[in-house]
Amino acid sequence: MKVIAVVGTKKTGKTILVELMIRSLKDLGKVGTVKDMKGHQVDSGDTRRHFMAGADEVIGLGDAMLKVTHDGSLQSALKDLYDDGMDFVVVEGFKMSDLPKVVLGDVQVARALKRVDLSQVNDDLIREIVNLVLGLEDFVPYIQDCSDKIS
Repeated sequence: MKVIAVVGTKKTGKTILVELMIRSLKDLGKVGTVKDMKGHQVDSGDTRRHFMAGADEVIGLGDAMLKVTHDGSLQSALKDLYDDGMDFVVVEGFKMSDLPKVVLGDVQVARALKRVDLSQVNDDLIREIVNLVLGLEDFVPYIQDCSDKIS
């Protein structure tokens, strides 16, 4: 499973870019998304936009969760999507994560693969980003070793 995050400051076009990436990646396999909703009482519609763009599964993490789990962490959401057979995951937000990132706006992050401005977004740029995603190492979630437990 290939995983990339789209990060940036508010109103820089993160959701628009995620939608375009989903549409392109959907031609290549199953796509899931994770949306950082911290500080939101309810989703403002961005996760619905992920579905409308063609995502097979969407997990919103924050004060209101769209997929109920006991562990509301990014790692558990990625593991769920991995277990559900996603080929690609586009994460919106989580700029402090160690995931590779496409960055919009003036924010400094680790693992920035590409910096873009919404005005630059066109078919060629989306193809370039998809090629970056295809070149990423496969993400394998951390799975706790239970071999020392007695069955």
